[in-house]
Amino acid sequence: MRSLVAIGAAAVLSGGVSAFVPPSHQRYSLPSASSEISTSLMKQQPIPTNNRRLDPVFMAKEKFEKIDDDDDVVIAFMDDSGENGIDCYVDSYATVDGVEYTIGIPCDYTVALCYFEGDEQLVPIELDDPLMDEIFPIAEGIIEDEFGEELALLKTPQTLTLVGELEESEVDEGDDDEFDDDAMAESEEEVEILVSFEEDGQEYHLVRLLDPVLLVGKGGNENTRILLTPEESDIVMPKLEGMFMSYQEE
Repeated sequence: MRSLVAIGAAAVLSGGVSAFVPPSHQRYSLPSASSEISTSLMKQQPIPTNNRRLDPVFMAKEKFEKIDDDDDVVIAFMDDSGENGIDCYVDSYATVDGVEYTIGIPCDYTVALCYFEGDEQLVPIELDDPLMDEIFPIAEGIIEDEFGEELALLKTPQTLTLVGELEESEVDEGDDDEFDDDAMAESEEEVEILVSFEEDGQEYHLVRLLDPVLLVGKGGNENTRILLTPEESDIVMPKLEGMFMSYQEE
């Protein structure tokens, strides 16, 4: 039995979902094991994207260069099959052990399908989870029915994406005061609930990821990059994170 609980932004309260209330940003703890949701680069920690400059940072056998915000270079980051890709704006380039990597920010909204475990724990559904095969078509259909050609939900590599234009949430500057940063776990991400629905007695939520999502690729051609494998990510991500931190300190 399927029933639509909410369409539009919803605020998650201690007692459940309140439909059709003003958009709200809430922080939920997404398990660190959800590498498919958080993408290969975010398997470590989200890397800061502010304070961009063009000056490269050079280290032994390493080079890091941030791209200017005005340079809207778009490259398709492809999975290892070369058949499925996600368009990204180039954020930066990095060379590690002589290999050049491209770091990109998805052009479209990054989203996730989740459900609540207990009253507070928001659990993302992994892209390769059989549950995703069941729930994704339902969410895709809801988006199509409610928004027509304005929005489209896509199953892109490493993260779901929502294509189209969303109305920007109007959040008071003081809202951040309600969060105790010291008490928040490192794995917490800020999300905005877009759609909630019920399937077979379980409530699911399509959420927009508000923290930066960065993807890493290499090789390819002028217009494409190949996303890293999990094994490559385990080796390269700590080095890239260190380069980001060094850049931020300059």
